[in-house]
Amino acid sequence: MMNLTTEQIMTLAPDAASVKAGRGLVHAAKWPTLGQSADALWGECQGSGSKPYQVSVDLSGPAFKCTCPSRKFPCKHGLGLLLLAVEKPATVHVGDPPPWVADWLTARRGRVEQQTVAAARKKEVPVDAEAAAKRTAKRLSRMSEGGAELARWLTDQVRHGLAAYPQQPATYFAGMTARMVDAQLPGLVNEVARLESLIHSGDGWPQRVVGQLGRMFLIAEGLSRFATLPASLQGDLRALLGWTMDKEEVLANPQRVSDEWCVVGQVFTERAPLWERRTWLLGRTHAQPMLLLDFMHGQRSFPAPLIVGVSFQADLAFYPSAYPLRALLVNPPESVRLLHEPFPALHDFDAALAARAEALAANPWLTTYPFMIDQVIPLRRNGMWRLRDVQGAELPLQMADRDAWEFLAISGGQPLRVFGEWSDNELRVLGAWADGFHSLGSAEN
Repeated sequence: MMNLTTEQIMTLAPDAASVKAGRGLVHAAKWPTLGQSADALWGECQGSGSKPYQVSVDLSGPAFKCTCPSRKFPCKHGLGLLLLAVEKPATVHVGDPPPWVADWLTARRGRVEQQTVAAARKKEVPVDAEAAAKRTAKRLSRMSEGGAELARWLTDQVRHGLAAYPQQPATYFAGMTARMVDAQLPGLVNEVARLESLIHSGDGWPQRVVGQLGRMFLIAEGLSRFATLPASLQGDLRALLGWTMDKEEVLANPQRVSDEWCVVGQVFTERAPLWERRTWLLGRTHAQPMLLLDFMHGQRSFPAPLIVGVSFQADLAFYPSAYPLRALLVNPPESVRLLHEPFPALHDFDAALAARAEALAANPWLTTYPFMIDQVIPLRRNGMWRLRDVQGAELPLQMADRDAWEFLAISGGQPLRVFGEWSDNELRVLGAWADGFHSLGSAEN
């Protein structure tokens, strides 16, 4: 079972409603059949129909299959079965899986092998370098034209001033958004949307809007000089603009890091129709945090769950960057276990600020930066949540009240070690160490 905890199982749920429904199935009486082998868990759950639902879990994933009609993945039955096995293990009998489970496991592993073979064959197919170069040149030309148009538009915004921004209709930015779509610049669509949201961000909005305008102009300037930028900065700009790189191209990079990786934070974000999953890793010997970034269309059902609060052995390949953060798993995780010791951390905010300044100096377009700090205390003042370090310095916390109160309860008012994301001047805590690892604030944005 990989020694899963209740908290880690809940991180696999597609939404809070599924957690609640799965929790309602943690009763052996609802399961006429329950069983477990070394690599699988199964059960039959009585529903409203005459036949019980057949539920299977491949523990190497974990991966799920259920005969219920739910479109959520995993469904409440898969979550309920895992929760029951972890919280009431005596109710699950050890034995050989029945045919309907064994057949599914065989078929599933066969598909994995086929995908591996197909990927290997794809690598063997010769690449038409000339055709690829023409496609790249055509897209870069279109993007450059879009960037030049954005630069002119930004100049006009500054020339006309910001005073009328709050009175502009919702359609004011629609033209520029459509132009960025035509120019194959989805990343700049997001930047325009961020500019619009900052106009309505409350007191001090002009300062934030000016900062965003400057950021967008820096992006446009970088795009105009794309061909002369170092390869590492080209990689950062491509990622920001939404010009994706094939995983095979990343995996071909010989620069890899092998380590024991601690899964210390995870955030799900819905940008309809896509779901984004950010999973943060800290290496026991590799000092810099790493980010695994995955996307799914339609619903939050990622095929390879990455559970917060465990560590595993694996090799990572880097995406090209002046300050490498994003990576890919080269091989499946091995030696998976619960975190039994604190993850690496810096000693105060000054050290964290210095690390963030170094990252921004290398990649000026970086918006979200990971932080890991020891000996900090959460506190609430004037209705606002803050985080205080050992030197007495404080920074505002960006957390939902339910997560912040849980964070305070975990700390007991005492210093503890935390991991989170740093955006602008606000911190979002995703994990904490206090006599064990606690996941925090990992719900969707």
